Amino acid sequence: MQPIRVVLTASADGGWTVSVPNTGQATIDDPSAAEFEARQLVARQRDLTWSDAEDLDVTVVDERGNDLYVFDLLFTAAPVEEPGTAASLAALATAPPTGCRFMDFDGHPGLRCVRPGTSRFEAISTLITHVRDRYGLDGNDLGFEKLWEWAGNRDWQERMVAHLLLMATDRARQAGVPVDDVLTFVRTLMTTPPETSNLNPSQ
Repeated sequence: MQPIRVVLTASADGGWTVSVPNTGQATIDDPSAAEFEARQLVARQRDLTWSDAEDLDVTVVDERGNDLYVFDLLFTAAPVEEPGTAASLAALATAPPTGCRFMDFDGHPGLRCVRPGTSRFEAISTLITHVRDRYGLDGNDLGFEKLWEWAGNRDWQERMVAHLLLMATDRARQAGVPVDDVLTFVRTLMTTPPETSNLNPSQ
């Protein structure tokens, strides 16, 4: 089945418009619902079951066709009572990065973002670095609570992986773990294991 490229645009009233070519469009308040709404639109037009709609290859893009990634970035470790932090958060709230809106997440300051990138990981890491360099704030949470749950589509699973990696790298920096050690650890564990049939019992 051909990939479905869903166009997500910001509305003047603060909402978002989801447009599926040759299918229709919907207005949403939360950009993270873009894929869900797109699947509903396609399911209704093609008379698909929701199970089939979940299997659709959906990509969110901007009006120029660039891939977009929707995510929240929270600052759960920021000492908001300190004057310096308060001033940084005020600056972030007044002039957030492009594609982001400053929000309160159950008492934690953060950003809800729709950002371009070559991948979700690149989009998130680029934003975190930008916020750290410009505002002096470290984003350390992507808003997941039930980290033990592993469900949903590929997009949802990628968000979970990004959250876990962010937590791990944030703690690694605090603990003074060398970058090369972290990279070696990840690269080693991510390497495809050899085929069982090729294993030598003596090894």
